Amino acid sequence: MSRSTQSQADSNAKVARGDVENNTVPPMQEALLVGALDDVIGNRVLCTSLGRGQFASAVANRSPDIKVTCFFLDVFLAKKAREEIALKPGNVSVICETDFPEGPFDTIALPFRKNGEAELTRELLQQAHERLEIGGRLITSTDNPNDEWLHDQLQLLFGKITKRPEPRGVVYLAKKTEPLRRVREFTANFAFRDGEQLIHAVSRPSVFSHRQLDVGARALLEATEASQAVLPGSRILDLGCGSGTVGIALALRQPGVHVHAVDSNPRALQCSLHGAELNGIMVVNQPVKPSRAGEAVSEDERSSLSIQLDDSGHVRYPSTFDLVLANPPYYSNWAITAIFIEAAARALQPGGRMFLVTKSPNWYRNNLHFVLSDVEIQDVRGYSIVTARKKRGLQT
Repeated sequence: MSRSTQSQADSNAKVARGDVENNTVPPMQEALLVGALDDVIGNRVLCTSLGRGQFASAVANRSPDIKVTCFFLDVFLAKKAREEIALKPGNVSVICETDFPEGPFDTIALPFRKNGEAELTRELLQQAHERLEIGGRLITSTDNPNDEWLHDQLQLLFGKITKRPEPRGVVYLAKKTEPLRRVREFTANFAFRDGEQLIHAVSRPSVFSHRQLDVGARALLEATEASQAVLPGSRILDLGCGSGTVGIALALRQPGVHVHAVDSNPRALQCSLHGAELNGIMVVNQPVKPSRAGEAVSEDERSSLSIQLDDSGHVRYPSTFDLVLANPPYYSNWAITAIFIEAAARALQPGGRMFLVTKSPNWYRNNLHFVLSDVEIQDVRGYSIVTARKKRGLQT
């Protein structure tokens, strides 16, 4: 449940989730890779997928000796791939992690969309080079028949490239001949202010929003500050936490605040943890249990943060959170938005509030009152901030 959708990475996720929801036919980029099966060498293969791991299945089905690892940066997409691959024979391991496994691998295959996130593409290409055995082969594809950009990036890493034009795209082959002389760092540290507090944040490609504080996140910060939503000891659920900027800022406003950060992208959780550590927030393994009614919070009690990799909206300790933050994506026909809202309704204690930022308020105006009460919408920085409360007596 990654926060918002205005970057190229979100465009990738939009199309990819559409692919896995609607059919099992591989996207064009992955079909191009399947057409290059004869170019796979060795028995250790790593790939990514824009669909349900169709290339991984095709490779594994060629021989029981081939071990294939299919890598995802989104737990929803990984689950869909596991469901599909489990129905077929083959030695495929589907993983959802922050980075490619160490390897080494004989073949790595990566499909790319022509409108994909440039910095993520560069990082994955570099990681592929690092994970390949000397003499190993990289196979990449793109749905741009007129591609020049991907070719140039490959050439910078591998030197000599074999190009195979196709009617609807291009396949490239490259061989690793030596280690990289210079390894580029793609993780970014940045800072922003929340009132008088300077907040330090960490981001990576594929995480919303990379290298900067999103305007929608700024709107959430201003709206929660104006309403004095954070009190000492507040329990906050940050749905689709992204790099964790909003949750971290709110954790620093009062003593003893606990933030539980949830996202479907493991890199988002990694960035949230690093950001919490940079700001002196205590990292804990699971949501802190609710304090007893009337229990005081000392002025020097440290705030804390826990994380959860999840795409379903399931959160421990229902009906115990004082505040839910959300910046749901605009794609998926509101399906992910519905997950966010249902999760908020389960998580909030009676009277607890949700703060949600959007560019499309009408859907919430028409539907949110069925789940939460006291729905209000205000404009902040060109965004709509939607607030609502947990209905009294609602069973979770």
